[in-house]
Amino acid sequence: MIRNMIRLSLWGVQSRSREIVGELHRLGVLHLEHGSPRGGEETETLNSLRLLRGKILGLIESLEWDKWNSVTEDYLLEAEKFFSGLPSEDLVPEIDRSLEEFGRRLAALQEEKAQCVDNLGRAKKSRDAIERFGAFFRRGEDGPQSLSIWWIPESSLQKALAEVNAELHKADEAGEGHHFLPGRDSLGILALRVPASCEDAVFAVLAKWKALPWKLPDFCGEIRPEESLPFLGKKIEEFSARIETIMSDISRTSGEWGPRLASLFLFIDERTEQAAVEARLETGRDFFSLQGWMPEDVLRTAAAHLKEKFGDDVLLQWRSPGEDEWNDVPTALMNRPMSAPFELFLKLLRPPSYSGFDPTTAIALFFPFFSGCMIGDMGYGLIILLLSIRLKKGKRPLVRDIGAILFSMSLWSLVWGAVWGEFFGDVGHRLFHLEPLWVERSVSVMPVVVFTIALGAAHVFFGLLIGVYQGVKNRHRHQWMEKAGNLAVLLSLVGALVVMKQEFPGSFFTLPVSLLVVGLVLLIGGGGIGGIIETLGSIGNIISYVRIAAIGLSSAILALVASKFMDVFGLSVFGIFLALMIHLLNFVLAIGGSGLHSARLHYVEFFGKFYSGSGKEYKPFKRRSGSSWKKHS
Repeated sequence: MIRNMIRLSLWGVQSRSREIVGELHRLGVLHLEHGSPRGGEETETLNSLRLLRGKILGLIESLEWDKWNSVTEDYLLEAEKFFSGLPSEDLVPEIDRSLEEFGRRLAALQEEKAQCVDNLGRAKKSRDAIERFGAFFRRGEDGPQSLSIWWIPESSLQKALAEVNAELHKADEAGEGHHFLPGRDSLGILALRVPASCEDAVFAVLAKWKALPWKLPDFCGEIRPEESLPFLGKKIEEFSARIETIMSDISRTSGEWGPRLASLFLFIDERTEQAAVEARLETGRDFFSLQGWMPEDVLRTAAAHLKEKFGDDVLLQWRSPGEDEWNDVPTALMNRPMSAPFELFLKLLRPPSYSGFDPTTAIALFFPFFSGCMIGDMGYGLIILLLSIRLKKGKRPLVRDIGAILFSMSLWSLVWGAVWGEFFGDVGHRLFHLEPLWVERSVSVMPVVVFTIALGAAHVFFGLLIGVYQGVKNRHRHQWMEKAGNLAVLLSLVGALVVMKQEFPGSFFTLPVSLLVVGLVLLIGGGGIGGIIETLGSIGNIISYVRIAAIGLSSAILALVASKFMDVFGLSVFGIFLALMIHLLNFVLAIGGSGLHSARLHYVEFFGKFYSGSGKEYKPFKRRSGSSWKKHS
């Protein structure tokens, strides 16, 4: 249901504004309405806090620490206790100085690690290249020789070598020796051996053809390429060992300082949020004021707490919202534990307006009912039940909510499995002589189709009734007339079908006709021609519930196919494997298909009759929790 909200106005003594705002933050129930920020010292403090918060988060990410869910309230209390003695104006500079030396040491480690990783990569590439030239280096020539290595475009290689040989021929020297290693982007490595006397002329030719000298990394010093393999191997071992040592140091530092920095981040994050509120307070000479919205069910407790803590230094006034304020009131939902997990479906939409209707309870009733009807197998229901129990024990609220939804689906799957007489298809019938309580849906298709259409009509009628209720409640004449007319026309069509089916005398036909006339009048009065079009759409909406029968029938047939494979191949490994794979596929499709189509029936067919999604989300001024601590504005 939608919680009743109260408009709260608070006045406080200016000298205690920081304490009062901090206490409101700890209470975490007031949805604040912010004004424009004031200039001056407060804004400078806020900007300093934001910069400090970003710096701390940067250090945490540099440590590669990400165990936010392990941070408890105790860490925050410890940080508050440690820093609470600092004056406000000294807080940011003092913490910044404390972090400066730590940040320098961490940055030095990170820089050294990056340099070692870069050198390791260069050393490995150089070693790989030198190893490919090993045989060429070992092949000696007579006389003094010049050995050089070059980067050269593959397209220029043959022409450059031809010109080099021409230069050697002019000097009456023997030809060159070379080995070429193709590379990426048409750029390869050329190892060239020529007489030492022709070195300058050969180098000039290669430069002409855009060749560049290939060099060993700087850390190799003056060592020659043909003698560098042992040295490179030693350097690779040194760099690898140093990287491992640095990573070990960072990991140890992360384990020790990660929680401390996280608690400091939480403390600064809270101070930043509080400072942002303080910068927007309406202030007078000796007082400040703020306004917001608070759920009525927590008002008395929060007001008593504030009065007990601050006494006459704070003044509170509250009132219920007027109709002209309904569009500005945030929507806060509160449902019973069995229905609350289904609020997940509304998180994909904008919340309902404050004067609207919370459909969570209706979703909790119909969604698992429809899904269970589609799955309709006791065997699959048992598996879903076990899966849901496991998920309900999860640490994250989202996982627990999904587990609760699957739990409801599993119960209805068991019920509908008994109705259809299915346990992993016809395995229950074969082993336990299981019989359906109503019909076997793979055989009696028409009764199931008619039932799902009737189910859809009831669901759509319920949505229209909610629309009528909302229109009357909010005094929207066009809305309630259109929804009531739509409902009357649909009821008249249902009545006409009943009359035609029973072949009643003509005198009994007056009720459907009367409903049709009344419905058309209301439709035209409330929505004009658009109302008539919506009625036609509602008929299509009702027919679309046939998908419940269609999805269920396909699931039942696929389960039967698995049994047929067992009939064909017997209790062989291949037969059992095929049957299990088909059941696994059917199980995944059953959960996915039933969930998606049930959600679609709610979002389109049901919500379309009343849901507007024009509300404002209730965002109380409160502490962050879990991984949301990292997601700061």
